Amino acid sequence: MLRPFLVLFACVLISEISMAQTKEQIDSLEKEFLKVIKNSPPPPDSILRKKRMMYDEPRTPDTLHFSNIPAYKVKTFPSIFERAFFKGTKNIEDSMELEFYSVDIGMIQIESGKIIACDPIVMGDMRPFVQIFPMGKFPVQLAIARIRGDERTAFSRIYFSQAPVVKWEFALDSGKKQLPIGGEHMYGYGVDGGIGLFIDAKANQAFSALRAKDEDLWEKVFVRGMHEHTTWEYTVFQFGDHNLASFSTGFGDGSYATYVGYDAGGRPCRLLTDFGLIGWWRRSGTSGDTQ
Repeated sequence: MLRPFLVLFACVLISEISMAQTKEQIDSLEKEFLKVIKNSPPPPDSILRKKRMMYDEPRTPDTLHFSNIPAYKVKTFPSIFERAFFKGTKNIEDSMELEFYSVDIGMIQIESGKIIACDPIVMGDMRPFVQIFPMGKFPVQLAIARIRGDERTAFSRIYFSQAPVVKWEFALDSGKKQLPIGGEHMYGYGVDGGIGLFIDAKANQAFSALRAKDEDLWEKVFVRGMHEHTTWEYTVFQFGDHNLASFSTGFGDGSYATYVGYDAGGRPCRLLTDFGLIGWWRRSGTSGDTQ
């Protein structure tokens, strides 16, 4: 989890759920956190191991393994949405080099084609995006950025197919209109607990019903049930025929946009949340937005 002083700093900057915000606001947040990373090394693994031992109840199995994503020449802006999941991708942000690797954290069950992405704190009140997604079981993948010994979740995504992305659009709440990618404003869901999730709308209803019977369920899943890896964490939690995937959100609290990637046939092939580590919008005038 985030170190305490990061949490205090981030809570001041939390944005409202699904509101449009300016790229300048995100730039400011990113720069402040990068300053912290420069001057504050991550806690040693021995400390993290002691923290994990605090909880004596069994967890869900750690399903983590490295992704093996076939690289291709990305032509769609922003290219970092895809390239961050390719082995060996690097990027320079605020004079610091970020090196990426990607992991599969497990399979998510999409039952209704309607998906929610949000902070788990508010999951019971959330409505799904208006876009309809493929149904079945699909990998949930994280692109992890190494920054001077620190590691952060840069992007999370559901990988519906291997088809290349030809177009990105915002994943929209009901009543929202599309905004231009790389424009002045963006939509984002608010995070106040340092983690986000993906869950099918049907599974979300089932989780709410289960939680009504077990008041300790939320803490079991999203506090004691998280698997920690360096300075990021995740869980894939199964409950009956349903499940959910939860993960750390970049530098922690903030407001983060979710995008739908479409293939050449107009079918959704990705659902991706960007946690603001890469300022790709500052290079929105070119298709090769990162080096």
